[in-house]
Amino acid sequence: MADFSDDSYLLGEIKRGNEEAFVYLFKNYFPRLRGYAIRFIEDEEIVRDIIQECFLKFWEKRDLLSSVSITSLLFAMVRNGCLNYLKHVSIVEKHRIEYLASIGGEERLYYTDFTFDADNKLLYDELQEQIKLVIGQLPDRCREVFLLSRFTHLKNREIADKLQISTTAVEKHISKALALFERHFKDKYPVDIYIMVLAWVIMNE
Repeated sequence: MADFSDDSYLLGEIKRGNEEAFVYLFKNYFPRLRGYAIRFIEDEEIVRDIIQECFLKFWEKRDLLSSVSITSLLFAMVRNGCLNYLKHVSIVEKHRIEYLASIGGEERLYYTDFTFDADNKLLYDELQEQIKLVIGQLPDRCREVFLLSRFTHLKNREIADKLQISTTAVEKHISKALALFERHFKDKYPVDIYIMVLAWVIMNE
């Protein structure tokens, strides 16, 4: 059996479509991600669904990943998935998010939420402007598809029906948008900011 303990090798194998590597990733990261997500949401079934969705999106978008920390990205994706769920059901507890954001340790990065962190307001505002800039650079149809996916939260099939295009075309437009976000933020910002934005895009499209 191949040795997937090296993150760079593991990511390379996943990008090649190696399902054995992906199974290894899931088995080794699921327990830790579950322990992390349960701090946000105490329902085991919902947590399991969110983590499974994160792994699915990680697999679907594997071609767009390069030189990224698997650990950082997965934790950021799970965090976003949990916050999206809480916001969706209108039970966000601001003090709970602020508490989680204030803890220390290895996983400090994964709790960052600029929406609730006043000390990071300038960076949050800057990232909002940079996101708008990238969206403005997208071709018209690509931008339309991305906005429907990211901000209207339509599924690919719903977007295809609405715009009278194929689901394959929708997927290509979204992939093009994700690639532009990756290039833009990877070149301009430190890796932790790049990972945060990448997770935001992946988990909300």
